[in-house]
Amino acid sequence: MLSRSSEFRPTQAWLTEVCRGISADKAPPELSVVATDVPGEPGDITLYFRFEGGRCVEARLLQGRATSRYTLSARYEDLLKIMEGNLSPFAAVPLGRLKVERGTLGELAEYMPLALEIVEAARRSARMFSANP
Repeated sequence: MLSRSSEFRPTQAWLTEVCRGISADKAPPELSVVATDVPGEPGDITLYFRFEGGRCVEARLLQGRATSRYTLSARYEDLLKIMEGNLSPFAAVPLGRLKVERGTLGELAEYMPLALEIVEAARRSARMFSANP
């Protein structure tokens, strides 16, 4: 199990490691995942990914809400549950716990394997990084 939300904080180093672990047959040029209600943060944070040929070539941790061609959002607590494997990203959408803010669900459907790659890379990488003080 990953650290609880009060302990685990995404960092640029963690996100860079996540990016290194992502390789999918199909990926959009860019994707943003906005985390809301992040404990200890004054506002939202965005995990921004850029892809070329199915590989992640850039990842940035941004303060605030940033959007790209495809943008998803979720409460931070729900993103942790997805990373821990306690909530499927596919089940989270109809439950309203993962929202498509830009793009459509139909457009994103072709990138389902990518979603699983991101979740698995995030899970592996989170285990490598200790909580921020």
